[in-house]
Amino acid sequence: MTAIQTETNEASTIKPRRMGFDMSRLQTKYFFRGNPILSTLMYALSASFPDGERFFIDSVRHYQKDIKDPVLTAQIRGFIGQEAHHSRTHEEFNEQAAALGMAMGKAEKHFKRRIAMAKRRLTPARHLAITAALEHITATLAQWTLENPEAGIGGDDHSPLREMLIWHAMEEIEHKAVAFDVYRATVNNEKERIVVAKIVFRTFWIQMAIAQLILLWNDRKIPSLRHIREAWTFMWGKGGFRSWSAPEFKRYLEPGFHPNDIDQSHLVEQWHQNYPEVSALQV
Repeated sequence: MTAIQTETNEASTIKPRRMGFDMSRLQTKYFFRGNPILSTLMYALSASFPDGERFFIDSVRHYQKDIKDPVLTAQIRGFIGQEAHHSRTHEEFNEQAAALGMAMGKAEKHFKRRIAMAKRRLTPARHLAITAALEHITATLAQWTLENPEAGIGGDDHSPLREMLIWHAMEEIEHKAVAFDVYRATVNNEKERIVVAKIVFRTFWIQMAIAQLILLWNDRKIPSLRHIREAWTFMWGKGGFRSWSAPEFKRYLEPGFHPNDIDQSHLVEQWHQNYPEVSALQV
């Protein structure tokens, strides 16, 4: 196998952080502006993470033995540690959401089936390409979350989901290039990377919408027109997540793209000072 140059560097240390979130403080079912569409979007994302993060770990770990670069090897260990913490923490959040009456088990089952199908039908190379594309989505979500605190994406300032999302977002940015660099160092099929990403970028939001429908249906909740308009503005309005992120997703589809072409390092470097109350939850 030919060695491929990656864009890792020794300064980019990836450190798993143990956090002490009190999920019992989540007591409001529709915590995100009282909007069931926006709230179930957050629930759907969280439902996808336990098995999704384990899929990411397995996809990268499959090629771990083929990596000779000591910096990337160390980053893989950090990536696996961080993703394992994310998986367990979202399981805890999902349990609390279920205690409030959300059908989190059914939403999680939806994602389990999708992941199991991908594992059965696709090759390890495709698994890694999917992981790299999804890591770009999560890093983009993370940047928007950290740069738009006024959006209240995780609820109010005392919400455990807000605290968890800030930590999760920061670590997603910190390890955003690991799966990509492993793919480049092993599979290194640029055409396949782009084709897979196009499919992932289209299907990601469809799968989230299906999970939202599962949650709303089981809660017998019909959003009002006001909720629909508010959710549309949040996603597609000026500065909304989907309208803002569209160019970021297109950049990933450019030949020769690397995640570090998008400089988000300041969001990691400044997280302690920007969110001291969350940083203080490290244990």
